[in-house]
Amino acid sequence: MNMSEKNLEHIAIAANNESDSDNFFIELLGLEKTRSFTVSPDLIEKFFGISKEQKIIRYEKGSLSFEVFITNDESNAQDTFTHSCLLIENRDDFVKRASSMGYDIVKVPRKDGVGYYLFIKDSFQNLYEIKEKI
Repeated sequence: MNMSEKNLEHIAIAANNESDSDNFFIELLGLEKTRSFTVSPDLIEKFFGISKEQKIIRYEKGSLSFEVFITNDESNAQDTFTHSCLLIENRDDFVKRASSMGYDIVKVPRKDGVGYYLFIKDSFQNLYEIKEKI
């Protein structure tokens, strides 16, 4: 089996609560909440080594799918480098909207002076690189 024949099925991340998750994935990114389910503590322990019941929400649009693990606590993402890269129709409009919604934006000019690198953090501090569709 060749990996080039496979597609990415979903990206799994965490959020503190359903409201924060809805705000980011529905209001900012325009995805649709397609499913919400709970996984039993015994399965979560087998998968991740944590014995707790886990609520998971699925958001989708086209071929893009996120499964968001709702922590119901005040924790934040701990990994500095792991991120997902999203293609956006109009990056400048996206930056304005994300900024007005209170999300942390990291905008760094490119060395050649043409354009910029863009990253955004959600309320859990998950990191997303944002590129414009060409």
